[in-house]
Amino acid sequence: MNADTGQTPAWGAAQDAAALGAVATALAILTVALVVVPQRLAQRPASQGIVSLHLAADGRLRLWNQPVPPGQLAAVLQRLQDGPGQPTLRLIPDRDVPWGAVQQLMERLGRSDLPLELQLP
Repeated sequence: MNADTGQTPAWGAAQDAAALGAVATALAILTVALVVVPQRLAQRPASQGIVSLHLAADGRLRLWNQPVPPGQLAAVLQRLQDGPGQPTLRLIPDRDVPWGAVQQLMERLGRSDLPLELQLP
């Protein structure tokens, strides 16, 4: 804005609008990146050797969204060990799972030779 005459030059308003549009676009891109990037990092695919084991609040286990009966957990872990490469087992407990139950399961999972990660909710 021109303080001497009190009038805004024609190019000044267009420049201000372009600058505000660029700032708004940059903020939108930053916001999307802050939401998407951590999710993508947390969901590394199995091709990178991450095997996600979900623990529900009622004690049920899911491996790749397939239920794992409690008696078959040792067999599933053995198949993972015998498979190609060295996968990393990631335990993902639900928010309502008591910490004691998580520790007990981690102790059972720790008996295998698979590396273990814990992803807290």
